Amino acid sequence: MSCCRARRENHVRKTTAQRTRVTRDGGQALVEFALVLPVLMIATFAILLTAEVGVARLSLQHATAEAARAGALTNDDEAIRSTLAAAVTPLVAERVVTAIEPAAGVPPRNSDPRGSLLVVRASYAIPMPLRFVGLSQVVVTASSARRIEWTP
Repeated sequence: MSCCRARRENHVRKTTAQRTRVTRDGGQALVEFALVLPVLMIATFAILLTAEVGVARLSLQHATAEAARAGALTNDDEAIRSTLAAAVTPLVAERVVTAIEPAAGVPPRNSDPRGSLLVVRASYAIPMPLRFVGLSQVVVTASSARRIEWTP
């Protein structure tokens, strides 16, 4: 009887030790997750920001090309700005800053501009979600140039 009792007690000790080990593994997994979570969050933010910058860059490049084409055909600054605002679709058109070179009243655009170069530049500021890092915004720029085909 003492032999059987010793085996039972030994068996009970093993199961108690195994249960204790399982709960320690659960705590270890929680600590590992807490260590990995910030790295995963930073990687996610970096991927999203890169995608947003890429979309803004493509949209601005397309919009400046369309605006330069409209300017080459019409020689009208208002048509250039309205074309740019319409073509910059995924971005907020009010936050796009536009520059047209040469200006409307400056030679060669005020006389016979045919063949002269028209440059449309646009920039868009993307606000950063993590301002405490030190980056308040990322500015994306694009430009396009066309020869003016319009004749007075």
